[in-house]
Amino acid sequence: MNGRTSLVRRLVVAISAVMVVYGLVAAIAGGITLHREINEAMDVAMREAARRLLPVVVDDLIGKDAQAAPRVFAEADNDEDGDRLVVQVRDKQGLVLLHSNHAPSSPLSLIPVPGFTENKGWRIYTEAAVSGTIFIQIAELESRRDEETLEAAFGFLLPLVLLTPLAAIVCWLILERSLRPVLTLRSEIANRHGDNLASIRTEDLPLELAAIAKSVNSLMRRLGMALSAEREFTANAAHELRTPIAGALAQAERLLAEAPDLNVGNRARQIRASLANLARLSEKLMQLARADAGVAAASQPVDLGSVAALVVEEFGRSAGGQGEIDLVRPSEDAPMVEIDQDALAIVIRNLVENAVRHGASGKPVKISIGKDASLRVINECPVIPAAELGGLTQRFARRASPADGSGLGLAIVSNIVQQVGGTLILRSPASGMKDGFEASIQLVKSG
Repeated sequence: MNGRTSLVRRLVVAISAVMVVYGLVAAIAGGITLHREINEAMDVAMREAARRLLPVVVDDLIGKDAQAAPRVFAEADNDEDGDRLVVQVRDKQGLVLLHSNHAPSSPLSLIPVPGFTENKGWRIYTEAAVSGTIFIQIAELESRRDEETLEAAFGFLLPLVLLTPLAAIVCWLILERSLRPVLTLRSEIANRHGDNLASIRTEDLPLELAAIAKSVNSLMRRLGMALSAEREFTANAAHELRTPIAGALAQAERLLAEAPDLNVGNRARQIRASLANLARLSEKLMQLARADAGVAAASQPVDLGSVAALVVEEFGRSAGGQGEIDLVRPSEDAPMVEIDQDALAIVIRNLVENAVRHGASGKPVKISIGKDASLRVINECPVIPAAELGGLTQRFARRASPADGSGLGLAIVSNIVQQVGGTLILRSPASGMKDGFEASIQLVKSG
């Protein structure tokens, strides 16, 4: 992925993050609101409890000795939690007269003041009776209320924690289904290249993507027209040049044979060499035009070893024995490959011609064929820098070498090999050598 993330993943992460943030904000806001409501409800409950207990407390205290030790008021523990609310009954001097089971024996506050107060972690409600001589205090620990608020907030957060992964999965499925046309369009565009300029179907695409597909189709139509014009020009120019070049070569040969002196002969040789280079360039342009036209598609598998042997034999005859070529073929199970025979011959001839032309003088060119439908052509030469090696498959790319060349051979090979799903790999130094150059192709084996 080259460090990139998919659009679906980005959207799912963003949506999940927003959901979590909103959930946290909602839980915090709900917890604050709930804390306030719990406080209000408990304050009301404390006030009502104090007013219900006050008559009972007054009746209990009438006729009792106020100086006696504080007594336990058991009836005050009839709240629903048992020890949630505590009760103290105090006189106007602040002495504790009665208290509930779980209430402290020491005063809850210094001076009983009617209404709500807070002291030492207690929330206290004080109600006065008998002309301000008796006070009943109902108290509750504030920590109990905070605990309930936290439990309620946890109740908000628990569904968020449990549902967020499920929501992320659902979002992933929905987005993946919704963005499937984007993936389809991406695949269709990725499959378009110089040999496949077919229009992209727009009927099944959403409106937003259909506009993009139409623009791509328009661009490909213009590109197809430009490529067709280029191929026709290249093929026609190369074809039209072959006959006059052949005639000029014949005239140069005749002039060389009839040259009256050495100077005229040298000029005739230069003319012949120039015309020979022009003839080779014309042939390369013809091959390039055929490669661009997509000639590599095979109607039936061909024998890689046999085609290589024929090309080597033909090259040896046409080159007049220039350079030794060593061909190593599998002794059995010759690989059959999915490529047109003529296209394969063009590939092998260009590789051999490149190796002979740029290899060390007097050193053999080695060709080896593997059972895995691979072909390696190796020649001896100084090591080619990696920066220069990567550009040799570009059209009209030439090495800094004294040998002449058109700069099209490896470009033609790369074009044809790619059409049949193969690969071309260039190495320098060659495999197992300290120097040299190696061109290796891997074709698709039949069957």
